[in-house]
Amino acid sequence: MTEAAVRSGPLDADLVEELSGIVGGAHVSLDRPTLDAASRDCTENPEGHAQAVVSPGTEAEVAALVAWANERGVPVTPVVANQNLGGLAIPTFGGIVCDLRRLNRIVASDAEAGVVVVEPGVTFGDLATHMERHLPDRTYSWSFSPPHTSVLANALLDGLGTLSNRYGPQGLWINGLEVVLADGTIARTGAWAVSPVPFGRAPLPDLTGLFVNLQGTTGIVAKAALQLAPRLPLSTRRVVLASDLESAFALMRVLGGCTTFDDAASMTWPVAKLMFGATGELVRQSGEPEAMVVVDMSANIEVELKAKLAVLDHFRAEVLAAGHHLEPPFDMEQLVRFVPRYEPLARMPTTLEFLLDHPGGGLTWVGTYGPTHWWEEGGRAGCRILEDAGFPPIVVTRPMANGHFGVLRFICLFDRDDPDDVARVRRTMRATAEAMLDIGFIPYKTPAYAVDLIRERADAGFLTLLDRVKHALDPAGILNPGRWGFAPPAGGDT
Repeated sequence: MTEAAVRSGPLDADLVEELSGIVGGAHVSLDRPTLDAASRDCTENPEGHAQAVVSPGTEAEVAALVAWANERGVPVTPVVANQNLGGLAIPTFGGIVCDLRRLNRIVASDAEAGVVVVEPGVTFGDLATHMERHLPDRTYSWSFSPPHTSVLANALLDGLGTLSNRYGPQGLWINGLEVVLADGTIARTGAWAVSPVPFGRAPLPDLTGLFVNLQGTTGIVAKAALQLAPRLPLSTRRVVLASDLESAFALMRVLGGCTTFDDAASMTWPVAKLMFGATGELVRQSGEPEAMVVVDMSANIEVELKAKLAVLDHFRAEVLAAGHHLEPPFDMEQLVRFVPRYEPLARMPTTLEFLLDHPGGGLTWVGTYGPTHWWEEGGRAGCRILEDAGFPPIVVTRPMANGHFGVLRFICLFDRDDPDDVARVRRTMRATAEAMLDIGFIPYKTPAYAVDLIRERADAGFLTLLDRVKHALDPAGILNPGRWGFAPPAGGDT
């Protein structure tokens, strides 16, 4: 990947005219502010070199655009909200940014099958509104991403949600895809390839996995059929304060291994202070809890909900008996009545404004999946790295798939306009990713620097297979080049 491979100059006028013929001149942007905005995100990852932002409005236009780029060896970087995704939608090697926000239809929803078909531009807010109106007996696993971000992108990148403990990461909610391949071919995966109802991936060969976590390097997904879960009429969210991380982890391990609860998540003390409106240096006072555990549960009838609350009390007592320190659980709604600032934690989808509303607006994180019995070692190691670099130890943890594995995520807020702060964040995030990999946790929504670390450690056969899949599906290397260590196109007409 040499600097000479980067396309950074303006597109030839003939190429611009050809793009306008595909999507319409109003949807080809060449002005500097638009290109600059498309060349960066809110993370510390280096800026890219967008030469044009093209906004197709239909799947057919996406297919025509990709086929055009494939013929000319022009890189294509798909993007929707361009928020905090580890630099994955930054056009590292120039070319075209394919802005998918105009593809914003909820194509179909089937209450009986529990399936909804969405385009990339459908946001969590859009889906929540649609389901409230048309699918009141169904729910989805809501991410803590802002309501204006893409449901489809979070699923494709194996993000997490409010039902992660029961059902696992978001990639498992995908029943099938409709994807534009590098030559413009449109293909369906899952049962959807045969049945008009995309009821699941089985029993056909599971080709959906060729596009999950590949960061748009094997195809551009134009539609996804997503599972929906039953929405039970009763629900509650309880909060348990933990004196230390070890107590929080111990509680979440037992909750994660139990089928009673929809979800459990812990957040460390800086989150509470930021939500209270704290600014400047964050300091944990003596005696303050180190973490809070948020537990979600739902039920069909009142007696069932009461029984689940009793199960929470039972497991809390077990953890206390093992020598840990936990406060009695309290109702999130009661907390919100006393502290209205906590209201975002009581509803989904939600926006945690404090993560972006600060000088410089920089937000980044290293999120990892790994065995829950290594939480303590990983959590303490990550906290030390953050604190040694001068960052408050913002850590988010949750069990996944009934505790088979768990999330360990370290967050940094910083000033994107301060080069020293950006350099400090880059060092800190790389050190954190390296430490987690050494322990046994693997970064998800994986930025380029973490991919380098993964490739150093990965099974040789895995890397051979990965590279073969990429070459088979995108032999010209035009799709989001630079991700997963894939090389950029060798030539091109730009």
